[in-house]
Amino acid sequence: MGSLTHLFVMDKNKPSAITPVKALIDARASQDRLKLMRSIGDQISDSRSSCQPLGGWTVARVLRDADRSASQWRAKDREGFEEALQLIQSGKVDGFVTWEPSRAGRDLEIYLQLRAACQAAGVLYLTQGRVFDFTRSDDSFMLGFEFLRAEADAHTMRERQIRTVRLLAEKGRPHGRIPYGYRRVYDTSTGRLLGQEPDPHTGELVRLMARRIISGTPVGTIANDLQDRGEPTPQKSHDGKTTSAWTSMTVKQIMQNPTIAGKRVYRGEIIGDAAWEPLISIEDFTRIQRLLSDPSGRVHESGTVTPKSLLSHIAICDCCGHPLRRVLDRPHGDAPRRVRYQCRFRSCYKISIVATPVEEYVVDYVLAWISQPANAALLVGEDDEWVSQSVEAREHLAELETRLQEAIDGCANGDVSLGLLSGIEKKLVPMIEHARHQLALPTVDRASRRRWNGAGMTRLSSS
Repeated sequence: MGSLTHLFVMDKNKPSAITPVKALIDARASQDRLKLMRSIGDQISDSRSSCQPLGGWTVARVLRDADRSASQWRAKDREGFEEALQLIQSGKVDGFVTWEPSRAGRDLEIYLQLRAACQAAGVLYLTQGRVFDFTRSDDSFMLGFEFLRAEADAHTMRERQIRTVRLLAEKGRPHGRIPYGYRRVYDTSTGRLLGQEPDPHTGELVRLMARRIISGTPVGTIANDLQDRGEPTPQKSHDGKTTSAWTSMTVKQIMQNPTIAGKRVYRGEIIGDAAWEPLISIEDFTRIQRLLSDPSGRVHESGTVTPKSLLSHIAICDCCGHPLRRVLDRPHGDAPRRVRYQCRFRSCYKISIVATPVEEYVVDYVLAWISQPANAALLVGEDDEWVSQSVEAREHLAELETRLQEAIDGCANGDVSLGLLSGIEKKLVPMIEHARHQLALPTVDRASRRRWNGAGMTRLSSS
């Protein structure tokens, strides 16, 4: 019976004999980045002790999952648990052992997989000194409850972590991975994190990248120079060591991180000033974002690059919101092949439109838009004016979002009524959306600007 501490498995042919049980121990620890397996070692030792009083139970295999989460938000595969399922399904073991149910999983989906495998193979489950038989309804129910409780604990821990991260973000304190260009500062006595400061070496490299991008140096050239100097990159290889393969994308990722401008980011949005020293000014950071988005930087010096289609991955499906892709119709007979824009997102495929008429419409619209002096100024305007406007818009957006969050928190605490919160949202949400639109980078194409200044402005002024 599952509720008993000792379970003797009897051989049907020999009632007085005890059938041996080949046991599989599975141990797991969520936080074990150094792979020391101290917690895992304790689990294995206690699990072995649980097997000893049971007649015929011998440990045939031990599996370990170090630094592996078992919740639904796990980011890494659990190689040990996957192997355990395979051994159970193959019939090579008769008993499955964990220190407690949460070591097997904090997700009901994991419980369902384990239960199905053990039921099919007739494998018993030993945990917390008790043996459970999944073929018994009462044992299956009790284990289901234990896994449900473990899942609830995982949700509670995640909610607590999210609140902690947001609190640190609101205070401008660092959290998570150390950004490139910085180093962490800890209290020498307690080991408590005090903050982060510019790293003397990598911080200067970030400043160097910023100066070179502003001066017009291609990102690819900067990446090649760092590669030639043998500088390690922020990326980690599978074995935890830094890689030395600098690419244009690596440089862009560093320079597009608001952290280097002394800004705190929460869920991809800047929410205020950080508590650490910026490596570059917010004005230079904004100017760099504009330069990195310049499409002329992706045109080879030997000539222009003609795209195959005008709107591929730019036009958006009105049904699912995913980008449309360029596709070619299959011709019927001697009919020419037509280019179409189609939604290729799974479970949608609802939008499909011939390319020629929609491209003609877009071109006419753009030309009409450019003919307006205010719009044309975005192509030929001075950088400094746009930078200052962008900084003001970003600060205004942060202020509006803070006001909305304070209203939401006030409603949660009972200080603001739900009706008042609804009125605040109706007023602030459109203002926030408008502020976000003001952050959009204007068109900056140096080649187009040269052509426009050479001919376009003359025609515009004469009209």
